Amino acid sequence: MSLREIAAPKKKAPFKKKYTRQLTAKQVRAMKKRGYDAERELVHMFRDVGYSAIRIPVSAPSKEPLPDVFAIKDDAILSIEVKSQVRYAYYKSHQVVKLFEFLDMHKIYPRKYAVLAAKFKYKGWWFDVAERSDRDYMIKIDQGMSWSELLEKIS
Repeated sequence: MSLREIAAPKKKAPFKKKYTRQLTAKQVRAMKKRGYDAERELVHMFRDVGYSAIRIPVSAPSKEPLPDVFAIKDDAILSIEVKSQVRYAYYKSHQVVKLFEFLDMHKIYPRKYAVLAAKFKYKGWWFDVAERSDRDYMIKIDQGMSWSELLEKIS
């Protein structure tokens, strides 16, 4: 090592900025509308098979344990997180925890289900029932349960 290298301060490597896509206001509105439409469609699907279902409009992430949709029929309650995506839907563990916290507040229902719902553009709906709240979940097209398989599991 030379004296110049010892005397000169080391240069830091340039900071690498992560690539993030910049969305226009129109694109953000379209994404929100797609999610809103998917939630409304799912509410109607549950109502058509005899559930009392409602969408909970929460416009911003909050610490309150509120699902996107919840449905009740007989002695069962469902807490549902809805995603509308193109290829895959990713559910972080904190979102799943909120579903379980919501279900825990409703002690009178013996059957409780934390349902993950994904609507894929041009491909339809796929579902999963979360068994644990301490992990992330992912649903891909043609993986998970179909609508009829979900109804069979929760009935």
